[in-house]
Amino acid sequence: MSTQSKSPSGKPQSTQPQGATQRKVEQKPQRKIAAEDTGAAKREEVVQKAQAAVQTVAKQALTNGQATKDALKSAMETIERSWKAAGLGTVAVNRKLIDFTRQNVTSGLDLARNLAGAKNPAEMARLHMVFWDERMKALADQAAELRALSADLLAQASEPIREHVRKSLSDRT
Repeated sequence: MSTQSKSPSGKPQSTQPQGATQRKVEQKPQRKIAAEDTGAAKREEVVQKAQAAVQTVAKQALTNGQATKDALKSAMETIERSWKAAGLGTVAVNRKLIDFTRQNVTSGLDLARNLAGAKNPAEMARLHMVFWDERMKALADQAAELRALSADLLAQASEPIREHVRKSLSDRT
């Protein structure tokens, strides 16, 4: 947040430190970090490959006539199969996220119940430490499981495209 005050000449002056705007530029945007963590960059790569395949087929369509129309139809069917596979995988990921949420909420409620039964502040501190230790381990396990599930989703969604590209390359030779 920058605040402004007026100088004796009546012009607004920024009271923000001089290097503050430079630091904002150097920091990684939060969405980019989230995209990297969730594998969005890999999904973007798959989409770009699909677009490149469609463009290649479209260029062939301009030069080859009916054979190219069939190739374009095949490419579009491939993209549809890829998106259907991605949709099914996304449902699985969402269900897993809901399961993780249930586990985490249940764990928090268990902590609250245990804290209500604590007899002294030392026991409360011990319960907190045990809770956070267990939660950090559980969150690490959940992240690893979600990462593996996302990798499977990516593999399933990109398989029709890879198959189509392999078939296209073998048809050319």
